[in-house]
Amino acid sequence: MRAADTKNGLAPLFNIGALPSIWGIYIAQGVLGGLTFVGLPTILRNQHVSLGKIGLLSLVMLIWAIKFLWAQPVERLRIAPTGRRHSRKIILVGECVTAGLLCVIAFWPPWLFSGLLMLLLCAAVSATIVDIACDAFLIEQIPENERGKGNMAQVGGACIGLVLGGSVFVSLYGALGWQIGCFVMAFTVLSLTAPMFFYNHENREVFLVRPQELRPGLLNALRRGEIWCGIVLTMTYEMSGRLVQGLTGPFLIDQGIPLNTVGVFNGMGGVVAGLCGTVIGGIVVRKAGAKNGMYLIAICQAALLAVIFSSIKLQFLHISILFALFVCEAALMAASFVASYSRLMAFTAPHQPGIDFTLFQSASAIAAASLGATGAFVAGRAGYETVFLISVVLSLVALCLIPFINSFQKKYFRQY
Repeated sequence: MRAADTKNGLAPLFNIGALPSIWGIYIAQGVLGGLTFVGLPTILRNQHVSLGKIGLLSLVMLIWAIKFLWAQPVERLRIAPTGRRHSRKIILVGECVTAGLLCVIAFWPPWLFSGLLMLLLCAAVSATIVDIACDAFLIEQIPENERGKGNMAQVGGACIGLVLGGSVFVSLYGALGWQIGCFVMAFTVLSLTAPMFFYNHENREVFLVRPQELRPGLLNALRRGEIWCGIVLTMTYEMSGRLVQGLTGPFLIDQGIPLNTVGVFNGMGGVVAGLCGTVIGGIVVRKAGAKNGMYLIAICQAALLAVIFSSIKLQFLHISILFALFVCEAALMAASFVASYSRLMAFTAPHQPGIDFTLFQSASAIAAASLGATGAFVAGRAGYETVFLISVVLSLVALCLIPFINSFQKKYFRQY
């Protein structure tokens, strides 16, 4: 699959490994997400921007859902005809563009919403290009038996970045103002990108040149059965958790818990739970493997959702119990992402991992948006109890379907 490169590169100034480089990039990606979806809504509301306009920030999420549309040109740019990879160059340029746009945003008053939204959409496009290249970089540079560590960086980096772009950015805005806050975020993105700048081992081993019919292509991916298995597995595995994921805050508010308490819980509690779940997911994948790890976590999630449903049904709703249950649910969601990402990477083809894995992530984003909206609609019409009952049923359905999907994947998978 790979051929050793006989050309020895120059000794690097710093011998930075692939994992630190990946952690830096995924945290930087999380900074932009935290700024867009956590920090900015708070600041815009403080500037008396209407809730209707603030809701338009969700359009930025659409960029992540449709990023598969430009995965093919990015992958063809990343993989040269000679077999050399340019992942690192694309990542560095993309992060510099993102940091540059944050500097432009610094001079754009937040209350001029239309222009701000356009700049954020441009930054999101740049971030998705980086994401495509970095996911492919992870698949190619991290050995398959150690990918769980890379998947921990994907999930844990997003959690850390969420704090930096959300809570830290809002604090900087309150203390030093809009411009300084944006400049600090831009500097943070560049600083986190530095390890990737010093990583120079990408082409110490190069892939063999592939025939024309195996050039990276979106249609090539969609013709392959294992890709459809991965898409179905992604949506099946996440459907129960995604259905109730956005209902934690509204449910706690409806139980009479103060808004400030809910805000702190969703903020710091969610991040801590996410990081703990990331570590748990990494351990499970390392000990049991990605396939078995997914199944074990799915069993735990089905049991936990059943407990949450029972608590609501029996009106056993003490605040400490609710917090404990929802923290466990957030941790299991993070652990499930680590396991599923590691499993899905095995479904990708070596000649176009960026396109293949992007399709899985786009499916995940589409599932999150559609199921989240469905969960909110059903909760409004039939109550929280019904939504959590449906999530329990969906989790049991997933437990039945996962083995069948894995067996179909074995049938369709081709070695390249």
